[in-house]
Amino acid sequence: MKSIWLWILSLPVALLVWWLSMDRREAVVQEPTPTLHASRAVLVSRSYETNGAPGDWSAVRTDLVATPSSLRLRSLLGSQQSAALTLTLLQSGPLLQARPTNGALEEDPAITRIDDRNFRVEVRVAPGLAEGTYTGYVELKTCRDAACAYEIPGGTLYVPFEVIVEDPANIALGEWETFQRDAGHSGYVPARFLPRAFAYKWEWRRPTGKINTVATAPGLVFVSDDIYFGSATLRALRENDGGVAWQQTFQNYPALNPPAAANGKVYIATTGHEKTFLWAFHANTGLSVFQSSFAAQWPHVLAPTIRDGRVYTNGGYYRGGVYAYNDTTGDLQWSMFSGDDDMTTPAVDQSRVYYYDGTALVTYDTATGLRLSSISDPYNPGSGYSYHGAPMLGLADSVTAFSGGGGSYRSTRPLINYSVVDNAVRWRTFRTYVTHPATAKGIVYASSNAPKSFDAIDEATGQILWSWVPQPADVRFHHNVVVTDNLVFVSTNRAVYALDLTTRQPVWSYPVPGRLAISGGGTLYIAEGADESTGRLIAIALK
Repeated sequence: MKSIWLWILSLPVALLVWWLSMDRREAVVQEPTPTLHASRAVLVSRSYETNGAPGDWSAVRTDLVATPSSLRLRSLLGSQQSAALTLTLLQSGPLLQARPTNGALEEDPAITRIDDRNFRVEVRVAPGLAEGTYTGYVELKTCRDAACAYEIPGGTLYVPFEVIVEDPANIALGEWETFQRDAGHSGYVPARFLPRAFAYKWEWRRPTGKINTVATAPGLVFVSDDIYFGSATLRALRENDGGVAWQQTFQNYPALNPPAAANGKVYIATTGHEKTFLWAFHANTGLSVFQSSFAAQWPHVLAPTIRDGRVYTNGGYYRGGVYAYNDTTGDLQWSMFSGDDDMTTPAVDQSRVYYYDGTALVTYDTATGLRLSSISDPYNPGSGYSYHGAPMLGLADSVTAFSGGGGSYRSTRPLINYSVVDNAVRWRTFRTYVTHPATAKGIVYASSNAPKSFDAIDEATGQILWSWVPQPADVRFHHNVVVTDNLVFVSTNRAVYALDLTTRQPVWSYPVPGRLAISGGGTLYIAEGADESTGRLIAIALK
């Protein structure tokens, strides 16, 4: 009898212990609210019970690394811009689930497994969004199963995104300022074009001889004669009809190089020995602004690079290097030297100047010229005289360049990608490429002639995502690539093609090969020539 009463009295205590144990178990599986920061991806560590899942993964920490660490998508009304993330897992084996935290992005992003530890996640702007700015996060989970019923501890990442939806009537494209359009030499034009609207506008031809690549300003396109010893002319042509607005002739100069234009001025270099100068003229009138000397030993150079009040050119006498000038007065700010000095131009962002010197990617402080880093190209131990290209800036902490110098613009070389933060080479392509690449939204576009292939390359990994091969009559690719939000333009020896980035097939072509540029007014310029310039410039209206 006594034992029965003891059992009855102990029953509330047992119930209390049972209730507390249930509360603790619920606390284990409850998902805490993550701490989120808009500037970077955030890793959230959690503890989960396996609930009978096969295997014990409770001790495995499968952290995620996202490249880039945040997303910014610009989309036009009625269109659906996309962007890609590359996810690297520190442990191999798990599956991946992706989910936007609000309706600004489409649900169920496309996930592609690259290998056992790397994934590519493509997100797309949701249809029907009104003009405005939307923010949120892409939640990424690593799981043991396809349904993600069993998540892996330490395997959830939140990547912040910003979606900007714009009315195309209010967007300025920006001009083709320098080599491959901008100070990062990306070759990217942030616009959508409809191929059915493309139309021939006009053409202009130099009476005799070749022309260089062009630059543009509002309503104008700048064309320079390509010479080596003799007299040459820089011309400003009107965008609407190709008529000459003004011209400036350089008498008896060894070389006149490609122009660059920004901030109401056009910049151009003459190079040789004693007659080596950086010139600036008013874009609308051709009146002289300044003439500043620099050293060179009979080179050609690419167009100057302009950014944040400075204009940069490569040069150097016994060694190559970079000169930085005030873009209004022409006063020399600094100069630094290393490696090659022919046929290149530096890339510039808000804090660094990037210069491939033939054996390494060297960076300098934009304000002082202080050398900040040098990352060796381990695949190219020797230095050459000419480079025929420029570093290209894409994703954050991503610099892509040709690996090694080139004897001409027809030289075929691998592409190499650097991380400046890690002071290391990230990847190098197995294929060699001949066209100067373009990059946008985490993809590098370049053409190879061995084998003949136009490739879309993942900027984070160097893996080829897709390829296009032209018809047999198109024997070779040439010159440069230009990419927009929906099209990518490339030239073969026969024609210029526009490929649709969704179908990855040509949707337009023009039967003239050449070097390409797109102005802020929506004009495609083709400086005709496969191997050599013919001296003809063709204008195509894209809108």
